[in-house]
Amino acid sequence: MTNPFLNWSTEQKASLSDLFPTINFRNIAVPNMSVGSHFFGNDPQHENLKVAAKRLAAFQLKNPDALLANGYLEERSFYNTPRFERTKNGTIEYRNIHLGTDFWLPAQTPIHTPFDGEVVISHHNDFHKDYGPLLVLKHKENGLEFYTLYGHLTIASLTKSPIGKYVKKGECIAYLGNEKENGHWLPHLHLQVITDLLGASENYNGVAFPSEIITWKSLCPNPSFLFIEDF
Repeated sequence: MTNPFLNWSTEQKASLSDLFPTINFRNIAVPNMSVGSHFFGNDPQHENLKVAAKRLAAFQLKNPDALLANGYLEERSFYNTPRFERTKNGTIEYRNIHLGTDFWLPAQTPIHTPFDGEVVISHHNDFHKDYGPLLVLKHKENGLEFYTLYGHLTIASLTKSPIGKYVKKGECIAYLGNEKENGHWLPHLHLQVITDLLGASENYNGVAFPSEIITWKSLCPNPSFLFIEDF
């Protein structure tokens, strides 16, 4: 069975420079933050942000001309906590399969939409390790309808892009938030592609249980399909 989104995306690609027009980069570098990678040392749950910031800065220093992007379908120990835990058939399972791509950039980095769209979710998910301020845009391209999700923004971004606002390709829609407002993370953009919102109006899963990954992979294709760059 053909996938309309994948068929469309083979012909209609944007550039990451459309998403981040103020960022100069020559290539993409992919830090490995998956379970067992030790990227954050003895803090696999990403709680000590001072240590995490030093390690991320060191990786950027080794890749000075790169945009740091990672995470699609990556299993992450960030989420191996009670909030993301359930017991199924007597086995503990964590909702820790990452459904978007993270772009690790400084707080206040402007985010621009790579396609025309309408803001359908503009909400502050103010919980530890949640999105913080979140936007979701609906796009209609050549008869195809899909959504892009932008997580870990500034609170002011929600005023800038309220529900119902129509935006044009290249328009600034938001800014990246810091750890005090973005759900307690190092500053980064969580970008996710969605083919069905499932009726969501405030939040949408950004991570999935491993036992449900086939379903969620079909609902959330790889964001790299939208762009000419490989990551």
